[in-house]
Amino acid sequence: MSGPPPGAATLARHERARASAHLDALDVVRVLTVGLVIAVHVLAQQPGGVGLSNGAPLIVLHVSREVFFLLTAFVLVYSRRARAPSSWWAFWRRRYLLIGVPYVVWTAVYYVAGGGPLWPAGRLLPGLVRDLLTGGARYHLYFLLVTMQLYLVFPLLRRLLRATRGRHGWLLAAAAVYQAGCYTAVQRGSVPGLGDPSAYLPSYLGFVVAGGVAAWHAEALMRWTLERMSWVFAGCALAVAAGVVVFFVRASVLRQPPLVAGAVFQPVVVVESVAVAWAFLACGAAWQRRGAPGRRLVRSASDASFGVYLAHPLLLQGLLAVVAASGLAAVAQRQPGPLVTGAATAVVPLIYLACWSAVAVTLRTPLSLALTGRARRGTRE
Repeated sequence: MSGPPPGAATLARHERARASAHLDALDVVRVLTVGLVIAVHVLAQQPGGVGLSNGAPLIVLHVSREVFFLLTAFVLVYSRRARAPSSWWAFWRRRYLLIGVPYVVWTAVYYVAGGGPLWPAGRLLPGLVRDLLTGGARYHLYFLLVTMQLYLVFPLLRRLLRATRGRHGWLLAAAAVYQAGCYTAVQRGSVPGLGDPSAYLPSYLGFVVAGGVAAWHAEALMRWTLERMSWVFAGCALAVAAGVVVFFVRASVLRQPPLVAGAVFQPVVVVESVAVAWAFLACGAAWQRRGAPGRRLVRSASDASFGVYLAHPLLLQGLLAVVAASGLAAVAQRQPGPLVTGAATAVVPLIYLACWSAVAVTLRTPLSLALTGRARRGTRE
């Protein structure tokens, strides 16, 4: 009876190490997705409101939230697919510290920035507590609430993925059907009493499951993506084109307001989201295959991404106030929509760079955890 081949133990160790290794490609996905987030908020608030010129790109840019949920689930599962944490309580304690503290701090910041009453305490506390419970202090904080819900049920997600090994294709199909049905129901208003579903994990459950399945098969997914990269980009182009066509049909044929025609919760966004996420992964995989040139810069941007996400609406608010006070907003409203949209788009990288610079400085201060969700540089393990 022969024993294990020489080096089997070493190969097993390498396999475990590979299972927890950092994927440089995901840094690219994270950086690109934050760019989409900033772009959607800039274009949605451009002078003159949402029209045809900025509504069409908005239906594409809206996929940023779904891509983030795909990415969050992917990272969680990828880093823990080999074995569960030794203690789920320790997992939750660390995760909720890194996201809960910034959530409370930035809720307070945006409560004040939004003009919430500060005195007397009888007016301050109810408003602040309401914002903490709903994520309503600013339009982007819902993401943190949904992420906290994902952390809570992550052990169940991991157990589901393990229990359905060998049948992940069926699981993906079920996730796709669920997500399309969910967005269709929300679009038609068929979920009475729900209101805005943005802050609830079930609204994105299909994306979470898909991200988990992708992480479970990360190596095969990366290989397939690299071998068929042209297919991935072609599929993304078709999905984006479909989204734009749907927008113009709803806005021009069905006469819906552009803001409604470009809303997030519609089935075409499900297709767009998967396609854009896959294209971003292809970009990251191709960059990684070429040796990841500029890795330190990309990693720096990735490390700062959560802080940039948290801070950019504050900078945008200040910029919009300056534009209004200077009279530029009134001038812009008299200009053709495409010209205003082009100018707003040019502002996106400036906001990104300004926030990135501020976060890079903050990461070296005692305020790092509270404002960026990361330990102060020099104190990480």
